[in-house]
Amino acid sequence: ECGRFILCDFILSGVQWRLMCIYAPNTARDREVFFRFLHSYMECDKSVVLMGDFNCVCDERDRTAQAAYSDSSSSVLKEIVESCGLEDVGALCSRRDDFRFTHFQNASHARLDRIYVSVAVLRAVHDYRVKPIFFTDHCFVSVKVGRKGSPTTRFNWRLWKLNRTLLTDKQFTETVRELLGTMAKRETAISEAWDVFKEDVKLAAVERASNITFQSRAREKELKRNLNALCLVECEQPGTNNEDIRYIKSELDKIYLEKYKGAVVRARSEKFLCGEQPTKRALADEKKYALSREIREIEYKGTISSDTAVIEGAFLEYYQHLFGEKRTPIGFDKLNDFLTHMPKLHDDVKTWLEGDITQTEVDHAIESLARQKTPGPDGLCAEFYQTFKDTISPLLLRVFREAYENQRLPLSFAEAHTILIPKSEDEKTRLKVTGYRPITLCNTDYKIFTKILTRRLQSIIGSLIGNHQTCGIKGRSIQTNIHVARSILETVGMGQVAMIQLDFEKAFDKVQHDVLTTILEHVNVGDIILKGVYMAYKGCTTRLVLNNHVSKIIAVLTSVRQGCPLSPLLFSLYLEPFCVSVAASNNIRGYSLNSVEIKVSAYADDVAVFCSDAVSVMETVVLTKEFCNATGAAINWGKCREVWQGMWDLKPRFFAGITWENIPCTYLGVPLEYYKSSTPYWTEVAKVLKSKADTWTNRGLSIFARATVCNIFLAAKIWYILQVLSCPRVNIQK
Repeated sequence: ECGRFILCDFILSGVQWRLMCIYAPNTARDREVFFRFLHSYMECDKSVVLMGDFNCVCDERDRTAQAAYSDSSSSVLKEIVESCGLEDVGALCSRRDDFRFTHFQNASHARLDRIYVSVAVLRAVHDYRVKPIFFTDHCFVSVKVGRKGSPTTRFNWRLWKLNRTLLTDKQFTETVRELLGTMAKRETAISEAWDVFKEDVKLAAVERASNITFQSRAREKELKRNLNALCLVECEQPGTNNEDIRYIKSELDKIYLEKYKGAVVRARSEKFLCGEQPTKRALADEKKYALSREIREIEYKGTISSDTAVIEGAFLEYYQHLFGEKRTPIGFDKLNDFLTHMPKLHDDVKTWLEGDITQTEVDHAIESLARQKTPGPDGLCAEFYQTFKDTISPLLLRVFREAYENQRLPLSFAEAHTILIPKSEDEKTRLKVTGYRPITLCNTDYKIFTKILTRRLQSIIGSLIGNHQTCGIKGRSIQTNIHVARSILETVGMGQVAMIQLDFEKAFDKVQHDVLTTILEHVNVGDIILKGVYMAYKGCTTRLVLNNHVSKIIAVLTSVRQGCPLSPLLFSLYLEPFCVSVAASNNIRGYSLNSVEIKVSAYADDVAVFCSDAVSVMETVVLTKEFCNATGAAINWGKCREVWQGMWDLKPRFFAGITWENIPCTYLGVPLEYYKSSTPYWTEVAKVLKSKADTWTNRGLSIFARATVCNIFLAAKIWYILQVLSCPRVNIQK
């Protein structure tokens, strides 16, 4: 009744292990006592494996939905495993086909049987399995610890990234300045020399980092040996070496603190540390972040596979087809019909835009680079360019000017890596190659070049793109789109409006470069921007980064890079012919809002069209199809969202080939179905936020770090929608 446990200490492959198998009591109070009793055994310098029947769950998702109940022992267990640096293997490593629960009893099921391991060995854990057993209502839970069948992954040269701490290392910075000095003396072929310079920096960084790591490890081993020796002396002569022992411990603490700081950066959790001293917990966050980025299963040709070669092959095949097929749109000759409504820049503005790139522009672009961002294939981060800005900036100016003379950027500018970010937490969605959003990691020098073009284009973009488009344009906000839509729904009253939300399929990835060039030529942006965009996309390639492996080269013949500073403005220009054609069409009647006719509203590829009659709806569908034929874009009509609002004579479920609703749906992340009464929505949000807040209670954060967590992880989730949907006072208090 009071619980049972077995403990075994052993050494395997030079590693000290502590294995604990438990059976927790049935009552919450007894479990609290039992878990606190175990705490002293779990707090040790060994690699701990804690497993057994815990008779409680630490996550509501680990049990069948029932009435809410409070189990104080769960909070105690969560606090203990976190303080001891243990992680739940099942929560991190379970597969889609694993059983969700481990205990089945009538209609009450739960994951009572769990395995926790120390964060130090988390990366060595694999093959988590749950199997039903015929003679008990509990399942057999197993996991393997140690090297898998395949060899340990070696350092991947293509995924190298500059260690930012080297930028404060005197020896490394002197080496870089010497290389820059050699570059500055080069009079010709500066572009080729630039790529060689980056490779030399990479080699110097790898060599210096290896030396520093070797010295640090040697220092750590020496300190540990001295600490052991002094402790042995203390056993014989108590009190004679206290000062030396304290000094050695403080030096070891500094070494571990640097390790934890590095882990915080790699775990992408520095944003909420807020001055807190990083702890061993940071190592767990780093490993959990790495595991969350892994794609362990994928559906390919009707079969779900966990084979790494199959997973890579599935994504490679998909993106080779998506990026590598350059097709002239079947209605390309009709593009000029859409361009007739687009404005053109005056020649004096064009002349100003065609001025040579200046040193000031390069300096500004370097200064504006976002820090702590993942670099591209060359591994050189923004901080590198900012550290050596005074010397690098003149060299980059020469590189850019030579590129315009030769009509070719350095070869490394065309290279990129593409990482895949899950679109959803839904397991079924993550089984499909289309369930991931491709984000391009461009080299930082390429970003500097495109930032210069972006700044020039930004200065005149307002005269080329109507107020209906708000993405990427200074002075415009996504809130405008949402408030317009909400205002239309609120004021329609006895009138009528049809709201059509168009879903452009793979919108950024299907942008045809020829179409984009034609649009840029039409609006008269001049040679600096036009040729700059042409060079940026000429011969560009990418490699997929999958599970710490880099794929073969993929030629990028279509798309604008999601991750390139230019992309938002380029895409807005690409879509503008459609938006202005809708606005200018005499056959499409929009909704009159305070004497202003609203026809179209766009935020990047999220386009909403407002029609006041059925003829306008049909004309919108026809115009959309014509635009797709002319540009190569595609509409996923099955994912489009359409709604009848107001006093229509008929509200057909199917009309103009698309499905309609009578209740507004989510628009730009805002649930407009609650625009009249938002209480049900905010009540549910309050519950979700309470659940999220509870996960931070045992972190031991200061008041400042707690405030940061609230701002980033809690307030940020609701502030966006609070600007549109009012929240009742009772929910504000919650």
